[in-house]
Amino acid sequence: MLIGEMAALLEVTPKTLRYYERIGLIAPPERGANRYRFYGPRAARRAQLVVSLRRLGLGLEEIRDLLDAGDGRSLRQRLLGRLDEQIRDRDLTIARLQGERDELQARYDALVGTPREREGDCICAALLAPCDCGARDPSG
Repeated sequence: MLIGEMAALLEVTPKTLRYYERIGLIAPPERGANRYRFYGPRAARRAQLVVSLRRLGLGLEEIRDLLDAGDGRSLRQRLLGRLDEQIRDRDLTIARLQGERDELQARYDALVGTPREREGDCICAALLAPCDCGARDPSG
């Protein structure tokens, strides 16, 4: 399969495949007499694997570590470990964002609950600060 065909199949650009080749994530494919890159089944599988791992959100160095690690674990075991780390990271991010959202909601609710007698520019409740703005003079 030629590089353009491989790129189309993987929904990436030929430039992306050449970059992965240049940085060593995929081996240089065979070349025909015309010097065109030709991806055999093994090279195509590796390119597909790299592209799929990128779509999982893994960085290029993470992919290199996963594919080239000689730690005795299978690729599946290494990927499971990495995905577990990503899940934990996302859970922490979600918890942090939920906390920020709850804080904003509390400030919004406090501002909505500001007594009507307060000046229109009083935002003390949203700042969760004691109000020193004073009340509006009802006589205007």
